Amino acid sequence: MRESVLERLTNVHPDLEIWWDSSPLVFQSWLGKMLERAPAARRAELEEQLSRIYVVGDPASSLVRGCTTNPPLSLAAVKNDPKFWNEWIDDLIASNPGLAQYDYYWLTYKEVIRRGAKMMLPIWEASGGRYGYTSGQLDPRLLTDTERMIKDAQEIRAIAPTSWSRCQPAPKG
Repeated sequence: MRESVLERLTNVHPDLEIWWDSSPLVFQSWLGKMLERAPAARRAELEEQLSRIYVVGDPASSLVRGCTTNPPLSLAAVKNDPKFWNEWIDDLIASNPGLAQYDYYWLTYKEVIRRGAKMMLPIWEASGGRYGYTSGQLDPRLLTDTERMIKDAQEIRAIAPTSWSRCQPAPKG
């Protein structure tokens, strides 16, 4: 087994935090696309190395220590599995008729974050809460709406309070 660059970096600095910059929901698809594009002679070695970035069957043994996502990256997760998400969104609309388009987007975004956080939870549990965090970024279009940004941040934080319990808001004043 030949170690990847990420594994060699981790060996040099065991506390190194490698974060997946997307929703974990897209990892398998990303892996497949990377392998399709790889030269045939390197494909087996790359599959072995890349599969250790996020280990689907044993997330706690993954190289990644956390993930961050944002609305465009979460949209990629939705587009990655259109059959599932179309049904999920249809159910969302049917059970919440009359919401504004933005509200449907927001609820979908939070569901993508929730599902990704669930995938990262074994890493958090195995590390005693040191790793395994999921960062759901806020909508930058709301930059000047402080109250809305705080409200949205609190909603995102509440998605997986166990794994985010250390992320307390700064005291006021």
